[in-house]
Amino acid sequence: MVWRLLFVAGVLGLAQAVLVALVAAVRRGNIYATVILVAVATSPLVWMADGWLAGRELTTDGRLYLVLLNLAIGGFLFHFMTLPDRSVTLRVLVELERAPGRTLSIRALADRYSVRDMIVSRLRQMADGGFIAIGSDGRITIQPRGAAFGRFVTKGRRLFGITSAN
Repeated sequence: MVWRLLFVAGVLGLAQAVLVALVAAVRRGNIYATVILVAVATSPLVWMADGWLAGRELTTDGRLYLVLLNLAIGGFLFHFMTLPDRSVTLRVLVELERAPGRTLSIRALADRYSVRDMIVSRLRQMADGGFIAIGSDGRITIQPRGAAFGRFVTKGRRLFGITSAN
């Protein structure tokens, strides 16, 4: 049973990765939205493919488990996709991997990826997602979607006793 579950998880993960790559090549939109779109859109297919995936017809609870597994794998893919952009450490490693001879000076690294670039990129992504608005004067205003998400994150940090992002 464990091997079958690992097989199913592998099939779902591979299928989502391939579909994300194909949709991203055609759609040319936000990759994070594409990952979520693929995870959600494939869930009804996973529900119907229980016999093929599990090797037998499943109960409603079994099918629900497969759908939740599919969504969880989509969440892992989403997290994997955001890591190189969201994690400064991983972004530094990516830049070193891309560099000629796989080496950079600190100055060259800063030219490729600075704190300013990181902030501008995050602000652009939040504006594109409707979380903030950036005025022509550079003023940043939180939007209702951003306020709701900010409250959610703040409550989660409080719930888990997180006082610092570092």
